[in-house]
Amino acid sequence: IFGAVLRASTTGATAPTKEVYQALIACSCLLVIGAPLGSLFLSENNQKRLKILFYVLVLVQLVTFGILKVKMNVLAWLIIRGLLFFVCSSIAVMDYLVFKTGFGGIISRNKNNRK
Repeated sequence: IFGAVLRASTTGATAPTKEVYQALIACSCLLVIGAPLGSLFLSENNQKRLKILFYVLVLVQLVTFGILKVKMNVLAWLIIRGLLFFVCSSIAVMDYLVFKTGFGGIISRNKNNRK
């Protein structure tokens, strides 16, 4: 709050523009509404669905970015494909090592191993 008051009180060339205030108002509305809704939806029952929704939205964002920016650049698509394969395979290996073998790591699904 103190930083916002200091920034709002500046004048001259360093003063915030009208667009800055519009963005601040838009973000604050999202925060005021989104934070309580997030706490309602982020329960243990909904975590799996929210993870799937997150991954779907990430995939949509990647495809949209590819269509708009990468377009027909085959080398860029090969690099993106390789990185995506690396990340997905790393997640699968970590899921197997951490959750399936029972070693647990930092996060453990087996709650009986707690001391």
